[in-house]
Amino acid sequence: RKETTKTVRETEAEAVAFVVSSAIGLDVNSACSDYILSYDGDKATLAESLAFVQEAASEILQAILPNN
Repeated sequence: RKETTKTVRETEAEAVAFVVSSAIGLDVNSACSDYILSYDGDKATLAESLAFVQEAASEILQAILPNN
């Protein structure tokens, strides 16, 4: 994916951070959504990026969690 906007990149990165953090038991509260909103991210941006978020989060979790 060569052409994305800063909003898309930040939304995806923060969404991945949220998924990974939640999966390992960290309390993220609303920090992630606040950050996404600060870059003008919204539900539509996130919805378009879900496949990329899922793939990246899955790769990270497989690398850091035992027995995966």
